[in-house]
Amino acid sequence: MHLYAFELGFLVKKKVFKKLDFQLTIGLGIGTINTRTERLAKGFTFIENGSLGFSYKTSTKTFLYVGSNIGHVSNFDTQLPNNGYNIVGFEIGFAYSLQ
Repeated sequence: MHLYAFELGFLVKKKVFKKLDFQLTIGLGIGTINTRTERLAKGFTFIENGSLGFSYKTSTKTFLYVGSNIGHVSNFDTQLPNNGYNIVGFEIGFAYSLQ
């Protein structure tokens, strides 16, 4: 099963210490799944994600991120079945600021 999606996210940071920020991300998107499963029909889907974690500033333009994620994929009852999938995960990331 492959899920292809486009998602827009909103990020909020709150400074904890000089170089450490608490980070909240919320995302919503659309996608497509290429295989019918017992929980989800093949075709159009919606995807929602939320993440909580910490961002550490390693230099003036770079950040390391560690956090957790929860997500859901379903088709909003446009097709059957539509039980969807819930996803829980752990995230590690690196960011480079272009500004």
